[in-house]
Amino acid sequence: MTVVKAIFGNFFAFLMAIFLTVFPYKGIEVSKINTSKEDCRMVAELISDTHVEAKELARFGFIKEGFRHLSNADITIDAVVNAGDITNYADEESLAKYYEVIKEYSPAVVINAAGNHDIGHAGDRDVTDISREEAKANFIRYNNEYLGIEAEDNYYSYEVNGYKFIVIGDECVDGGHWDAMDMLEAQMAFLDSELAEATADGKPAFVVCHWPVDGMNGQETIWPDCGIDLSVNDVKTVMEKYDNVFYISGHMHTGIKSQAVDKYFKLACVEQCNGVTYITLPTYGLVNSFGIPTSGTGMQLEVYDDSVVIRPRNFITNFWYTNSAYTIDLVK
Repeated sequence: MTVVKAIFGNFFAFLMAIFLTVFPYKGIEVSKINTSKEDCRMVAELISDTHVEAKELARFGFIKEGFRHLSNADITIDAVVNAGDITNYADEESLAKYYEVIKEYSPAVVINAAGNHDIGHAGDRDVTDISREEAKANFIRYNNEYLGIEAEDNYYSYEVNGYKFIVIGDECVDGGHWDAMDMLEAQMAFLDSELAEATADGKPAFVVCHWPVDGMNGQETIWPDCGIDLSVNDVKTVMEKYDNVFYISGHMHTGIKSQAVDKYFKLACVEQCNGVTYITLPTYGLVNSFGIPTSGTGMQLEVYDDSVVIRPRNFITNFWYTNSAYTIDLVK
């Protein structure tokens, strides 16, 4: 089932997800980025699905404008996360330009995950004739150079202010897939060991993957069969072994939704299940569904000693969706 079929199959929920997020207007604020308190330990800005193309300037403009606001923030931005689908068609020209832009415009390090458009869509629409294996290798090479790391495959970890971001992704097994992802045993073991280390002293750990986990955040309504198949790659059970795990994903192109939409329609931007907090990001570069449709949307994540605060916002307009914010208490 496509997203379009899901919209028409759940048309009332689709309309109400937009309505209950936009109204009342007291749920939206226009302000500078000054929302963290003095005892904040880390601020990370979360975006996904930039879908840049070298010859399509608007989406690069979205990134530059969003980063301009971040550069003028009243607080320190410690990291930016891009949860995948960096490019639209996996061509090296677009990927190279993206890394040039973030080097020049981002006020903080950008932690990147590769999505299906960065690997699975290699060769799509005759934009490039490279294989999926070559597309994956390109991402690893550019990302390693940018971050100064030596990841050998499409997964790695990166530490910011003592907090670990664990990036997982498609290993393109046997030629890979157009939309799905594969993880081999070594990557599952990597995830397990990194989580054990990251959470040992009670700190939160952040897993970043383009694909949502099956069944989370209304995935089965918005885009059935788009998530990680737990019968093949059971990342959910691995994460549930540890306290204070946050899973950050994109892919669904679903907009910011208020907590009222979560309550009445079970369609959530942020959901807790068996101790793991699942964050599904809207698309930054394209139109969204089942929520605020506009481009430029994402979330600000703030880490405190006792909690993590997640504040959805628009990076281009500086709108803050206060009726969609969540505070997650940490297990001590």
